[in-house]
Order: sequence, then C-alpha cells, then structure tokens
Amino acid sequence: MKKNILLDQAHAILSSLLSKDDVVVDATMGNGYDTLFLSEIAKEVYAFDIQLNAIAKTKEKVGELSHVHLIHDSHENLINYVNTFKAVIFNLGYLPQGDKEITTKTKTTLKTLNLILPILKKDGFIQLIVYPGHEEGKSEDQAIQSWIQTLNPHHYHIIETRFLHEEKHPPYMLMIYKTKDES
Repeated sequence: MKKNILLDQAHAILSSLLSKDDVVVDATMGNGYDTLFLSEIAKEVYAFDIQLNAIAKTKEKVGELSHVHLIHDSHENLINYVNTFKAVIFNLGYLPQGDKEITTKTKTTLKTLNLILPILKKDGFIQLIVYPGHEEGKSEDQAIQSWIQTLNPHHYHIIETRFLHEEKHPPYMLMIYKTKDES
C-alpha cells in the first residue's frame, strides 16, 4: 500500500485518543485497513460495509479476532448493533480497487451522523475522511460542511485537516470532538 499522509495522520490521532478500554465503530470498512488498525488499539470494533467483497477483504486481514465484528449492513443501521462507543470513523467514497459507482451517499451519511451524535459519549469523537473529488463525494462534502455549521460550539470542537496546495479537490479529514452532552 502506498504512503498516504492523510490516513497516516488519521491513524496517529486515533492512536492518541483510543485505548484498550474503548469501543469504536468503523462505519465504512472498505478494504479493512482501518478495521485492522482499530483492532490493535480498541477493546471492541464494529465494522460496517454494504459490499460483501469488502467484508471478505477485511476478514482476510483480521481473521477470527473475537473483539472485531464485521457487519454486512449500512452504517445508517449501526445503532441496531452497538449503541455505546467512544468513536465512529468514516472513510467516505468508494471501495479502492472496487466499483466506483458504489459510493457512500450524502443522505445516508448525514442520517448516520445525526443518529450517532446524541449517543456519542462525552469526550468521544467522529473522524471523517471526505473525498470531494468525485460527484457523490462533492455532494457529501457540501452537506457535511453545512451540517457541521449547525453543531453547538459549546458542545463540539471541530478540526479540519486539509491539503492546501493540491488541486483537483483532494481528500481532507474532519475531527468532531464531543466536549459536553447536550441537555
């Protein structure tokens, strides 16, 4: 796998924030690299994907680890499987080396974000890697940017990491930290 500075940085942040006591959700399993990474630092990992080949590729990486749960379902249904977690990560877009017509969808991503935000633990976080370089990714990007503007700044801190000098809409990372429960 070629070096990916953004994903390396995303993993470094995850390493600094997660411990062996934490439950984490990989909302977009993909080829399993994030799921494998999370399996090494978290107590429980729930990973979701709608594509069976994503689950197969991930299973090759994680094997039969009892604390990793590979779920063939959309992340919009994740609360049917787990409702207590410290973090949810998203690596949006399409499956690398997969069918580029099958992507995460704006409507589903926003629905999931709205579902998990109220039950996210205080001091928990959401990490999103956003890919605005394709049509659906551009739509997701715009919707997510609008959505984060609605979040209460007294309850959430948001950090964006972006390549400033690259053209053609490079991917970027959003970290949404929950600092206070809404009441």
